[in-house]
Amino acid sequence: MPLLEFKVVIIGSVAVGKTALVNRIQYNQFEEEYQATIGAGYVPYRTSCEGKDVELQIWDTAGMERYKSLGPIYYRDAVGAIIVYDQTDQDSANAVKRWLEAFRATVKTPATIIIVGNKDDLENKIVPSEPMRQWAEENGFDFVLTSAKSGKNVSELFSNLVQKLVKSQSVNVESIQSNEKLNVGQKQDEGRPKDACC
Repeated sequence: MPLLEFKVVIIGSVAVGKTALVNRIQYNQFEEEYQATIGAGYVPYRTSCEGKDVELQIWDTAGMERYKSLGPIYYRDAVGAIIVYDQTDQDSANAVKRWLEAFRATVKTPATIIIVGNKDDLENKIVPSEPMRQWAEENGFDFVLTSAKSGKNVSELFSNLVQKLVKSQSVNVESIQSNEKLNVGQKQDEGRPKDACC
């Protein structure tokens, strides 16, 4: 059975926990201290969905301002984006729309987008989740609160992403096959001689 491969980017401001989320799903581990990502890190994550083998090609991008110009290099050809903010940092939540705009400026084709409020284990959360959830749903995005530290909802986040990507891939294949049948039918009609009148 062929491996389904999907390029996914995880984006957001610096220190929101992007790398921690990737490490949690890939290695089931958490470290308190992380060095800021420079450029981007690449992690292939393999799983299965609906009997199909799947590989998420995860690009863990840098959140530091000086690396923002590199974003489009890593966004190109992505079919999914996880946009992360830190629930203890209002500025990171405010930046979500800017990250979305930067992603969409590069990726013109439909993509699966999930908005993630990370660090749900912390007591000092200041970002209200409901306005973020409402905004996400109004724009057709999934929304989830996670904790890379405790593992809360991390598996669910990636499982949901994989399911959506596999489903969209199946729809695209069916659409292509349908168009091919339509084109074949049209060619057959074009090849038939038209009935003469009179």
